[in-house]
Amino acid sequence: MGKTSELVDLSKRVLSIDIDSPVFNAMLTDLNEEIQRVIKSVYNGEFASGEISLKLELKIREAYKEIPATDDYGNIINDKYEYKKPNFEHKITSTLKKQYNSKGCYDENKEVVWDDINGKYVVQPLINPQMNFMDINKNRE
Repeated sequence: MGKTSELVDLSKRVLSIDIDSPVFNAMLTDLNEEIQRVIKSVYNGEFASGEISLKLELKIREAYKEIPATDDYGNIINDKYEYKKPNFEHKITSTLKKQYNSKGCYDENKEVVWDDINGKYVVQPLINPQMNFMDINKNRE
């Protein structure tokens, strides 16, 4: 059997202020939606990873409500009821990360040596220890 959701009027109930309270239902719904969105993007390979941040700002504001009352003479007046009003704001931010890679390799039969003249390392052809005929003839002359 499926779950039936029924609307509950919370305006007249005393609610605790903790993570399980209906006070934070909107925040938890928004957070869950963002988790689902980020995990879908990462799972589908659109992004390498994702981060979700939740910022919750808890404020208590001074407030008042005017309540009709009667004074000592039976006249209708407005009495002021002062109270501390909750103001809980949430902000959910997500960052999806993409990684780009490129690879390459320089691999040649040369050697790296220090070039004193230029003051830096250079790649130069290998010195061939065997002399070729042209070099031998040059040395004889």
